[in-house]
Amino acid sequence: MTSASTFTPAKGARNNMVQVFRAFAIIAVVMIHTTPLGNYQVLCRPFINFSVATFLFLSGYLTKIENDNWGEFYKKRIIRVLIPYVIWTVLYTLSSRHLGKLPANLLTAKAAAPMYYIFVYIQFVLLTPLLGKFATSRYQFLGWFIAPISVIVFKYYWLLTGQELNPYVSLIWSDACLGWFTFYYLGLILGNRIIEKNYSLKTLALLYIFSIVLQIAEGYGWLMLGETNCGTQLKLTSFLTSSLFLLIAYAILKSGRFDIKNKFLRMLGDYSFGIYLCHILVMNILGAFVPIYKSIPYPITSFIVVLLSFCSCYIGNRVCGDKYSKWIGLK
Repeated sequence: MTSASTFTPAKGARNNMVQVFRAFAIIAVVMIHTTPLGNYQVLCRPFINFSVATFLFLSGYLTKIENDNWGEFYKKRIIRVLIPYVIWTVLYTLSSRHLGKLPANLLTAKAAAPMYYIFVYIQFVLLTPLLGKFATSRYQFLGWFIAPISVIVFKYYWLLTGQELNPYVSLIWSDACLGWFTFYYLGLILGNRIIEKNYSLKTLALLYIFSIVLQIAEGYGWLMLGETNCGTQLKLTSFLTSSLFLLIAYAILKSGRFDIKNKFLRMLGDYSFGIYLCHILVMNILGAFVPIYKSIPYPITSFIVVLLSFCSCYIGNRVCGDKYSKWIGLK
């Protein structure tokens, strides 16, 4: 989601695998946004719901909690994503032909789905010094309850009671980082070696498979209650699956024994921020001007969008150069 330059540089196999995980995550993001409703949400989403969690985890994992210049830290990271946020909010607002909504879109991240997660990322950047102290305190364990309790309060209660969430509360919840807290927090703790454990990949893989079964079961439950967004990443079984996926990623990064050198995957990782920002626009253009697109089955549509988004960012980067491409958000 955030660009490679946002992260602390890494070397060798570790750096390769960070890029590979980012590539897998951006493919999953596009697949999420192209997944049909109904049973597809139930059966497919559990396998790809790790996407945003992975981006946030990597951001935390590659962030140092000891910093002598937090002002520079904020300046570098927030401006790096804020300028592309403004540019792409304008683009999405213009494409929707509702220019009058631009001020509201800028303030609420409602221009397009990807904008929201930039808000979430900025919140975590701002909170990093506090989270570092929290993670090293005796109250560290309380951090694991923030996201689950938030989701129970703001999603499960209203779903199970059939009531509508207050519009003002809904607006706050929809822009808050609370539901994603676990993943950035986990990255900070493991990346800064506050907790060091050796996890068995075999055990984690078995638990991961079991968690997917649970997530499918919960998805069916949500669907039976009439919830069309039954594949959402913000449900308890999704937290479990994504956390296990991230522990697998951590075990791989820590061991340094795995090194996927596939050039295309690494390039996808390099351009993942740009793909993240532009893929909804690519989908809208395909839907409006390419009639055959709507008849293409899932997940072929997903890979078409990934490839076209990647090509758009790659060509844009060649035309604009690295410096301006970063400010535009192409890379």
